Parts: sequence; C-alpha cells; structure tokens
Amino acid sequence: MPDLDLQEQIIADAGKQMAKEIDFQILCGFLEELGWTKVILSPMTKEQGDAIDYWTQTQLTGNFENMGLVWVFEDKGDAINFTLKWK
Repeated sequence: MPDLDLQEQIIADAGKQMAKEIDFQILCGFLEELGWTKVILSPMTKEQGDAIDYWTQTQLTGNFENMGLVWVFEDKGDAINFTLKWK
C-alpha cells in the first residue's frame, strides 16, 4: 500500500501548510492591531526573492515577519523603505 502512504503524507503536509498559513494570518492581524504595517508584494522570481531576503537582513532596523509575499513591519520607516525598494 505505498500509494496510500504517499497520499496520507501529501494530505498531512497540506494540513501542516494550511495551519502555518492560518497562524500567520492571525499573527498579522494581531501585529497590525499593535501598529505594525503590512505590505503585500506581487509575485516574483526566486532570484528577486533571494535579493529581498538579503536586503531585509542587511537594511532593516526593526522587527518584521513574513510568509511568502506578505510582510509585516514593526517600524513604519522600514515598511516605507521596503515598499519603495521592492513594490
């Protein structure tokens, strides 16, 4: 029954991913209520994503969270700079 095991694994992985996305949505809502700024990017290439990851590690001063194209920034200035650079 290897096919059943594979199907079960795919379903389990999809469930875990869905839970992570729901948790992140809840976190974003909470952080926005605390004054954080949300920025949603347009789809991009992996190379652009890698460049964004490097830029955020070297250029931002405040805390931030992200999942995929959704970013939330504690520092309004970081959100503005991020938006000007990447949106």
